[in-house]
Amino acid sequence: MILSILPVMVYPQFGNPAPVGTEIDAPERLQMLVREATCAEASATLSPELNGTSLSDVLTGSTGPRTIFYVSPDGKDTWSGLLQTANLQGGDGPFASIERARDAAREKGGANTIALGKGDYYLTQPIVFDARDKGLILTARCNEAPILHGGLRVGNWARQADGHWTAPLKLPPGEGVGDLFVNGMRQTRARFPDAPADGDPRKGWLFAAKCNPAIDIREGNTRFCFHAGDLPAVDDTSGLVVDIVGGYQPGSQWGNDTLPVVSIDAARRTVNTKGTGYFFTAEGSRYFLTGARDLLDAPGEWWYDLAAGELHFIPVDQSLPDSVVVAGILPTLFKLDGASGMVVSGLEFRDGAPEGSGKFYTETRGFGAIRIEHADGVKIVGNSIDNVGVGVHVTESKDAVIAGNVIAEVAGNGIYVGTNYGTFVKSNGARILSNHIHDIGKVYIETAGIWFQAADNVRIADNLIENTAQFGIAGGSLWGSTDAVYNAVIEHNVIHNANQQTADGGAIKMMGEQADPLNSTIRSNLVTGTGHLMNRVDGTFWPPGYENTSEWPSPISWAIYTDGKASGLRIEGNTLSGNVTAIGINGGWSNLVAGNVITHGSGAAFRVDDGTGRGWRPPWARPNRIEENVVSVGSDSSIVAYVNAPDLGPGFVQFARNRYSGNLNDKSFRIDPEIMRSGEFGSLGDLQKAGVDTGSVVAPPE
Repeated sequence: MILSILPVMVYPQFGNPAPVGTEIDAPERLQMLVREATCAEASATLSPELNGTSLSDVLTGSTGPRTIFYVSPDGKDTWSGLLQTANLQGGDGPFASIERARDAAREKGGANTIALGKGDYYLTQPIVFDARDKGLILTARCNEAPILHGGLRVGNWARQADGHWTAPLKLPPGEGVGDLFVNGMRQTRARFPDAPADGDPRKGWLFAAKCNPAIDIREGNTRFCFHAGDLPAVDDTSGLVVDIVGGYQPGSQWGNDTLPVVSIDAARRTVNTKGTGYFFTAEGSRYFLTGARDLLDAPGEWWYDLAAGELHFIPVDQSLPDSVVVAGILPTLFKLDGASGMVVSGLEFRDGAPEGSGKFYTETRGFGAIRIEHADGVKIVGNSIDNVGVGVHVTESKDAVIAGNVIAEVAGNGIYVGTNYGTFVKSNGARILSNHIHDIGKVYIETAGIWFQAADNVRIADNLIENTAQFGIAGGSLWGSTDAVYNAVIEHNVIHNANQQTADGGAIKMMGEQADPLNSTIRSNLVTGTGHLMNRVDGTFWPPGYENTSEWPSPISWAIYTDGKASGLRIEGNTLSGNVTAIGINGGWSNLVAGNVITHGSGAAFRVDDGTGRGWRPPWARPNRIEENVVSVGSDSSIVAYVNAPDLGPGFVQFARNRYSGNLNDKSFRIDPEIMRSGEFGSLGDLQKAGVDTGSVVAPPE
């Protein structure tokens, strides 16, 4: 916990379930306490409040006095920056820009603080800090709220005869408008079909057709086919983008991307795109088009004419001239490159461009409103980050602290801690504590509230994560030993409503492509409402919460799961309620699932599959153990445990001393290979006679 006043969360022990509604105390209150303790004028007098906490060294780690350089929207860069406000003579006062204050701190040398005053700061380029800024504190003045916008305020609106509004907007060379915000709300880039007014994620899509003649599956990374009559006429395809959900087949709707359109072949009903090497579409992939002037036709939609330097917008109401409109052009507002020991506290970052999480142009995925690279010991505390591409991105930097922040409405990941593809230097020792992260993946669905890889000894604790497109927390290796994770601890987090946009995701996921024990722990977390979203080829959707282990393709959803041979994990003491599948193991060995409380699930309590490790049994492997869990089964058709390990046999998993209640029957356990006398399906008694369960009981509810 980052402050001693943080509440102690109570989690259930075996046989003594705690109320499922247990919550973390209001994170925004915690954020305010961090701001009060780290604001500029409080640095000397209030720092004792941090003693004994993980932030105790934020303001006391440096030696000697600090010089404070002040910044205000009303300041001037020709002033000294040493005064909070302009003096009576008007000849001195705060700086106007953060860059000028940074340069003054470099000239001064030693330990320095930059204090931002209240007001709005509109940025047209990232502010870069480097090794010269080691130990710099960048914070707010006490009781003031600086707001940094990742773009320009738009004014001089003129209403046109067709009801559209236009405004001049000249941007730096090579820049475009990534997003448009009106009074802090993200608007919609001109699109077809129009975005659903009620926000229903099942609406507003087209669905790819089967190509005739058929194309090779890997051609699906650069083209897909459409049904006759689906697409409107688009006279100019420059700037046209397709936002599409893909996969090798409709059963793999776990990712999406925004792919620039190269051309539309009306005769062959084919859309040709700039694809990627590992993103594929297929019949049934859902999509919409965006970014062309011909698509601008609905309230809330906008389009930017790059050649003319003019913004076009259809407002929801006619109060536009009195609104605060910001064109988001920057995916990165602060870049800390080599600036070890820096502290960023008490600031609001908002209204940036959405880049940072898609597969297209993968080398640019490392944006982030705050980007930290090759900078150890950086602390990002007590900030608000809204309406950006990625909240905080940490790469190849050790011992980062990201704590007490509120991160919301981001296009991609909320927090990313990891590495650069190709160099693979690790970001070990990160602490991600007591953040409120919500409404994640507004553009890119293959994202997480917190995503980490190549990060040993990471601790993720006491975070509240809500409403994510795919994952609440996702970590581990995607590429093998180069980005492996060891000794991670994920504990005391609350995750509500994860995986609201994909066919295969969950609240907490650990990967283990390096194929050795992770020695990591997932414990004492509360997970509710993990769902899924998956369409069939004909454009209809599976019902919410649907699970059928006999059907493929079919949506998959997990509260907690291990994937990619992830082994050597302890999953213990978690409370999982109202999800689909509760706990899944896919391909790994030597995992312990113990002391968890599982209630009100619509799918299996446990799913164990050898899919990602089929035929793989290393010499150190021990069975996965599922022990001393409390499981309430909700319906007659519910599967308690589904084990699919045809290549590894019954030694892949062992059950012991679990307590089940509810509607168990002679089909509650499904095991492949068939080890029960009754066949693939059986009862708890059948499982025990087969030697796969010891000491578990079916008990009436208390």
